[in-house]
Amino acid sequence: MRRFVLAVLYIFVSGAAFAQTQPKFACVVSPDKLTLRITITNPYDEKTHCQVNCHLSGSSPGSTFSSSCGKSVPGKAVDFLLCEQQLPDKRTYGNVDSSSNAECIKPLSDAERQKEDDDDEALADRLQKEGLEMLKRLQKQN
Repeated sequence: MRRFVLAVLYIFVSGAAFAQTQPKFACVVSPDKLTLRITITNPYDEKTHCQVNCHLSGSSPGSTFSSSCGKSVPGKAVDFLLCEQQLPDKRTYGNVDSSSNAECIKPLSDAERQKEDDDDEALADRLQKEGLEMLKRLQKQN
């Protein structure tokens, strides 16, 4: 139960930790239009998770699609290759759309990390106590 609560809290906390400034990134289509190369620059001193979402036009008129990839990027890495992709059946990529975007999770400082751990423990303890109290009330009713 405690692990579940901590996992749920981690999801909310990590969502709030995304950086406000967009990191430098690139979605580059090869000259033959068969390969998409996605790179990013980690603006932080520490290793963190980064993700790029490339929005592109398709090879047929009016078609669009997105291609995303993400992974941990070393601190201060410049033009780090996140992934290189090819479409199946030798289909080709179109132009990269300006709505493409990227984000890197802002790493917590040691003090922030310790506070998060303490807050998580306090919440887990409180929820466990409330659950036990509710169980006792239900048992008394029977």
